[in-house]
Parts: sequence; structure tokens; C-alpha cells
Amino acid sequence: MRINKLYGIGVGPGDPELLTVKAYKVLKEVDMIVAPRSGEGKSSLALLTIKKFLEERRENKPLIIEPLFPMTRNEEELKSYWEKAKREVLERRGGCETIAFLTLGDPSLYSTFYKFLDFFGEEVEEVEIIPGVTSFSACSALAKVPIAEGNEIVSIIPDVIENHTALRVIQHSDSVIFLKPKNTDAIKSMLGNKKAILGVKVGFEDQKLVVGNLTELKEPTHYLSTLIVKKDDIGTEPRDSTRLTQKGEMGNANEKWLYKDLTQGIIGAAMEVHRELGSGFLEYVYEEALCYELNLREISFERQKELDICYKDLLIPRKYKPDLIVENKVIVEIKATAGLTEIEEAQLLNYLKATKMRIGLLLNFGKKSVEVKRRIL
Repeated sequence: MRINKLYGIGVGPGDPELLTVKAYKVLKEVDMIVAPRSGEGKSSLALLTIKKFLEERRENKPLIIEPLFPMTRNEEELKSYWEKAKREVLERRGGCETIAFLTLGDPSLYSTFYKFLDFFGEEVEEVEIIPGVTSFSACSALAKVPIAEGNEIVSIIPDVIENHTALRVIQHSDSVIFLKPKNTDAIKSMLGNKKAILGVKVGFEDQKLVVGNLTELKEPTHYLSTLIVKKDDIGTEPRDSTRLTQKGEMGNANEKWLYKDLTQGIIGAAMEVHRELGSGFLEYVYEEALCYELNLREISFERQKELDICYKDLLIPRKYKPDLIVENKVIVEIKATAGLTEIEEAQLLNYLKATKMRIGLLLNFGKKSVEVKRRIL
């Protein structure tokens, strides 16, 4: 007897509250649940996600099967596990007419569901796919940073090392999503010191989210890790998701994107300067070149403008002269060092406080790619 209906259900990244209503309704009624696990002695993470919903089924509990699908690229070995899973499902099926195959994230994105369907296609009358929230959507939401806006191009890369087209794809993308990144050194060498979001086990109780410069991210990767790299400035410093969600340190979204177009224009000009000159020159060379590039782009600025610094009621006699003030909105400090430190960042923040300006940019031309720090008061 053939299976009446097979559901492919994406349960999301691991947070039960991100399960869709449609998936919940199906799981309340389905006869059998197939939830793959990755190793002997391990439980299915997808099954763990929906555990509390299954406990609500006081009667008519579903038959649960957790076949073993190890993380291997050996096709023959994988085929043997798939055939074993098929035999187990058919032998234990009994009178089950509906089956739900669970997968983390979304069934249509790098999941095992369609391979399962290949093996069971001839046994099934009807198939329905119920999409789920992806890990990178959850990371973006938690960080409060959009993956893409307007006409920006997004690319998803599952493997950097063995994907020979990865570099070409990265070069033509505004945002790049790396799933289960295995070689962050290779990613850093391709993208330099871009802004990034690293999510590890996002959705689970022990989730970790770090936002900051790509070269500064120290969080070790994990099988359930997602790395999002944006080529524009996401305006945050390295921080931890627990602090972000409980203390609200990221602030108002409108504040975070203050003068976004202007700062992106400045950063774009700096990148053009670095492309032409590379690293190795003194700061004044980069300042001259950046001023020239800003003029070409019709972005107004003032050089070495004297600004007052006040301490309580005292006006400090000596003036502060930032390298550039762009459109009377953004302070720009230019460096040509081996790397920016907390000292330069602290100085910029103090200048912003003292001058009561809102946005500051540190541009360091001394590295292989332009190092950018964007700070907001």
C-alpha cells in the first residue's frame, strides 16, 4: 500500500517559536515523523526543535523514526544509509498513511529531504513542501542587520575550498552567505576586513552571535554556523547576542543607519584610492588622494578644520583638527598603519563627544584592503 502523503517540513533554525503555523498543524495530525540524525548516539536536532509540540499530542501519538545519515561525501556509503532508512520506514510503517520528513531550516536549501524523496517517490501518492526559516534569516534578524536592500546581490556559498567559482561569485556580490564555513582564513583572504555576522547554533538555547570586522571574529566555527559578510558598512562593533537581545545595545535602527548613503560614499571613495595606490604610503598621500576622489564624486568636505573642544564650562585653548569633515556631518580620520587599535577608536569617540558630531569614520590604508571603523554617538 502506497503512502497517501509525504510532507517535507522545514522546522527553522532550532527555535520552536520560529516553526510556522502550517507546519505546526501538520505535525499535530501526521501519522509518522522521520527525523534524520547525524551520528550514532546523537538525537535529531530537528526533532528536538518540535519536541514540546509533540508532547501536546496526548493521544494518537505519531510513530517516530530517526534514521542515521552521517556527514560523509562518500556516495556509496550514503546510498547504503538511504536504502536502510527506506527499509526501516516501510517495515515499521504499519497503517501510517501520512509521513513528515523533518529538516532544519528550509527543505529546499541544502537539506536531505529531496534525496529522501528520490528514494520514496514511487511509494508516495502526494507530496507537499512546507518551508521553514533559514539560519541566515535568523542571524540577520537577531543582529538587526538586513542581508540585502534595493538592487543588492546576495550569494550563498556552501564550501569555499572545493568551490572553484566561489571567488568569482564573491567579487560580484554585495552580501555573501557562507553556510557551515570550514576555512575562515580563506574567506578573510578573499574579503579582507569587511563587516560580518557570525551565528553559531542560532535558534538553540546556547546560540552565539558575533557582529564585527571579519578579521576580528574569534568565535570558533561549528557545523551549525552561518557567516554573513556584507561589503558595505553595517555599523557595529564585535558584540555578543545575549547582550544585544537583553540590553538593546544596538540601539534604534534609524540611528544605526544615520547618514548611510554619505558614509558609504566616503568608504567607496577610500576603496577606490586603495585600489589605485595600495598600501605603503604615508598618511598625507592617502589624504590628498581621498580629497581628489571626493571632489570627483561631488562630495563636499573641509580639511584640517579647527574645532572647539569643551570641558564642562572650559574651552580648551588648543583646537582639534580632524583630517576631514564631510558635509558637516562626518568626521574622517585617515591612518596608514599595520592595523587599527582600540586607542584610535577611543580617540574618535572622544572627538565625537567633544565636538557633538554624530558619525565618525576611521580609514586605515596600511593593510591589504581598506580597514574601516564606523562609530556613532
